[in-house]
Amino acid sequence: MKKYAHIIAGCGAAGLSLAYHLSNVGFPGGSILMIDRDDKEANDHTWGYWSRSPQPFDAIAKSTYKKIALNAPGKQIVFDLNRYKYRVIESATLYAFIKNHLAQFKEVEWLKAEIKQFREEDNEGIVDTSEGSFKADYIFNSLYNENEIKERSRMYIKQHFKGWTIETTSDTFNPEVATLFDFTIPQQNQFRFIYILPESTTKALVEFTIFSENLLEESVYETMLKEYIEKTLKISSYKITSEEWGVIPMTDHYFATRKGDRIINIGIAGGTIKASSGYTFKRIQRHTMQLAQLLKDQWPPYIDANSGPRFRFYDQILLNIMMRNGGAGVKIFSELFSKNGPEKVFKFLDEDTMLNEELKIISSLPSFPFLRSMVTLAGKEVNPISMMKTVINKEGE
Repeated sequence: MKKYAHIIAGCGAAGLSLAYHLSNVGFPGGSILMIDRDDKEANDHTWGYWSRSPQPFDAIAKSTYKKIALNAPGKQIVFDLNRYKYRVIESATLYAFIKNHLAQFKEVEWLKAEIKQFREEDNEGIVDTSEGSFKADYIFNSLYNENEIKERSRMYIKQHFKGWTIETTSDTFNPEVATLFDFTIPQQNQFRFIYILPESTTKALVEFTIFSENLLEESVYETMLKEYIEKTLKISSYKITSEEWGVIPMTDHYFATRKGDRIINIGIAGGTIKASSGYTFKRIQRHTMQLAQLLKDQWPPYIDANSGPRFRFYDQILLNIMMRNGGAGVKIFSELFSKNGPEKVFKFLDEDTMLNEELKIISSLPSFPFLRSMVTLAGKEVNPISMMKTVINKEGE
């Protein structure tokens, strides 16, 4: 059985990002085996992220915005991001960039195979695949089972989305402004919005996003997009140049950092997803850079990517509100941005705020949904009073 220093199982955003960051610290330990069942060439996903400082893949961002828009019934606001920028990266661009970068290193090997299972023997990690078994000092796993997550979650909904990149025959879009939320579409007691990322005045990604327990029929997504483009944007002549579709688990589940000592979870499997928003790309970068640095410094790569207790508490409340009455999310997110501005909101969502800053933000939001959610959580396994005590105790440490 061939042995490597590290095996990366699953070559999506998390797996490829980890390999990239390991290359930047000299591949501590030596050889790497990259395993995935796909070639990772499809342009099937778009990642958006905000930042006020340089990020690892800014140079390959498809679009960069200095302004964002929020549309709600009776309210249309365009925000200047000031010190922040909002960037967008396409999956095919990220995959190709990292694969080309890694191609120059002899330490990296690739294997196209189905991953069957992971195990540990004699203080080594072993992965069994359709092409044989391989061992390593550490295996980094980004694969997860949605049903297992759902079974272990106290609160669980899905963020699901369908997007069309369209080209129009006349100037329609403002390429300087990304519309993060258009809440003017029917909510149907769910949290629904349209997301628009212009590339030019005649080309943009238009995406329909829903937070709910169940997926919709494919025709519902397409009908909503068609009606929005033709009736709201008033575009009668356009062509669809590409499509994307995705489902992200939104859960209060605490993701295990590792399985034993040699199998390390990364990506969604490792807890990098932000439970109440679904944003994960920048969190993936932070986590994989930390793992690479630990290996460089000859420490075990054990670091928790899950949100801390304070932010888990906030996420649980928002998840509960979305599960009970998703339509309430429109007012919450509208007032979150309109009363605080994007800089404070981004800092809060990045979990970089202090408790006093968070209390000011929360106090600016509609109180009834939050109070009702806390009462509901008190009747579940999640006890908001105990959670708040934990938050205060942690803050005082």
